[in-house]
Amino acid sequence: MFVWFGVGFLWIVIDKSEIASLPSWGNMFTKIFFHISANPLYVAYSERVEKTTESESTTTRVRWARYCYLGTAVLLTLAVLIQIYIAGMAVFIDPARWSSHVAFGNVLPVFLALLFVLAFLGRLSRTHKGLPVLIFVLFFVQFSTAHRFGSLVGAVHPVNAVLIFWLSTVTIQRAWRWTGAK
Repeated sequence: MFVWFGVGFLWIVIDKSEIASLPSWGNMFTKIFFHISANPLYVAYSERVEKTTESESTTTRVRWARYCYLGTAVLLTLAVLIQIYIAGMAVFIDPARWSSHVAFGNVLPVFLALLFVLAFLGRLSRTHKGLPVLIFVLFFVQFSTAHRFGSLVGAVHPVNAVLIFWLSTVTIQRAWRWTGAK
């Protein structure tokens, strides 16, 4: 019964005017495959398979973006610690280290830009998108208070560094939970 239904289906799908012009069985199978691939049911099935593959690759892209977000958050936190260490070296060991502190401080916003882009690629929440923006605002405050020696505004500089470090660790914690890393 099933075989007869299959043969009947192929007979309906094949254009009967082309059967007489087929020189060999191989060409007939080519024509059968061509007509089956033009069949709306087959096209709908193949589109569904392509969409499934596309969504799986999208899921993979999102997952990798989230892991990269976590890695970048860790690198940002380590960079902030290194920046604090360089500042301590400049205060307690050699004042010539201030140039290293300033140069390294100019590199740190790159991590924030990466976090912001990865938050969109990873389809993360508003909080994950907002944390890099908030840290960037604190970096702006950090840059504006950097050369205010001998004033109360200059005293905000180290306190702001602690806030930046704290928010970068919060970013790691939230990203860790979101990625489901063990």
